Amino acid sequence: MITTNRRSFLVASLLGVTPMAWRAVAATTDQGSLPAWTPGTLDIHHIDTGVGNATFIMGPDGTTILIDCGATRGGPPASTPLRPDSSRAVGEWVARYALRHARAAKRTTLDYMIATHVHPDHVGSPIDGDPTTADGVVLTGLPQVDALMPATLVVDRGFPTYDPVPLLKLPWATNHVAWLNARVRAGRRVEHVQVGSTTQVRPIKAGAFTLRFVGGDGRVWTGRGDGSRDLLPPPSTWTPESTPLENNMSIAMVLACGPFRYFAGGDLVADTVDGAFPWMDVETPITRAAGPVDVASADHHGYFDAAGVGFAQSLDADAYVIQAWHATHPGMAPLQRMLNAWKGRSPRDVFITRLDPASSAVNQRFLRQVKSTEGHVVVRVTPDGQYRIFVTDSRDENDRITFAGEPRRSKLLKA
Repeated sequence: MITTNRRSFLVASLLGVTPMAWRAVAATTDQGSLPAWTPGTLDIHHIDTGVGNATFIMGPDGTTILIDCGATRGGPPASTPLRPDSSRAVGEWVARYALRHARAAKRTTLDYMIATHVHPDHVGSPIDGDPTTADGVVLTGLPQVDALMPATLVVDRGFPTYDPVPLLKLPWATNHVAWLNARVRAGRRVEHVQVGSTTQVRPIKAGAFTLRFVGGDGRVWTGRGDGSRDLLPPPSTWTPESTPLENNMSIAMVLACGPFRYFAGGDLVADTVDGAFPWMDVETPITRAAGPVDVASADHHGYFDAAGVGFAQSLDADAYVIQAWHATHPGMAPLQRMLNAWKGRSPRDVFITRLDPASSAVNQRFLRQVKSTEGHVVVRVTPDGQYRIFVTDSRDENDRITFAGEPRRSKLLKA
């Protein structure tokens, strides 16, 4: 039998904690809370807000990155309830979460904020009564996080022109652009995504990790250097039935830390109008460019038009995280595909940040194979390339562990 102290020491070792710090980590583990980030460790936090996507990353060198911060505002049945509760806006909850986990690196700011595309469940949505800055920017979603945990650089899918797919003339889009323009006027950096680049997002310490943008704004990485090519045909050939939408333009990226690889692609879609317009499937070529990864965030919340055959075949992830918030998240076919739930096939792990009761009823057939259906999903990668997946309780700010996966070796280590 392994004693409590020895078990805690082993856990601490797997988490990349120095021997001198193992006793503090053991105490935290015994209490059931997620141990704090330590230098050399990569943490990827999929934050369960219940109202959209938000992913906070702590690099092994202390680099801080936030991918999206959604704020759907309808409540049930349009979305699951806000977590931890409705006493604060989602941007404030996300900022508090990120600041709490960045404290171990003595960080109070974000190095990078990535807006994968301009939809309310990814960038925020203003409503009457929200606080407003002197510039007229409503503080919701990403703008609110930026006010509480300022970002050095915002990478956006199409700013400033959003050509060839313009933004919809709706409040969330108008507010998003107003926020970015206000940043520029204040001398703060905003950049259009550079597809193919591994230098637009740089670690504080050279070589700590790489983040390559493999898709975005209708382009895909060529697989050579920092080159990219168009995915979309000329706009003159578009028709009302075959015009790309905002989801098609989502930013996609691969984060690599040693042998470990992670994919996130916003709301990329694979829908081709039943094969009538094959080019509208932007998900497949982008995930082919990404190649195999260890962990992936499901495109478009695992909705029926995403996480297609090409997605699962190309990424071949051992674990998928579905950032769900609606009754339609995930679709049954995408869920089966990510689980690899066919006879004779090796199962894959799936974690869902929040499963709506209606979705639970529809997907009951596959839920027994899902690892978790609510909570923050944290991927922790140690310097030797091993990783563990934890789920923590999203109902408060105590980071209590509700699931702790076994240590796994990355694909490159296995090879």
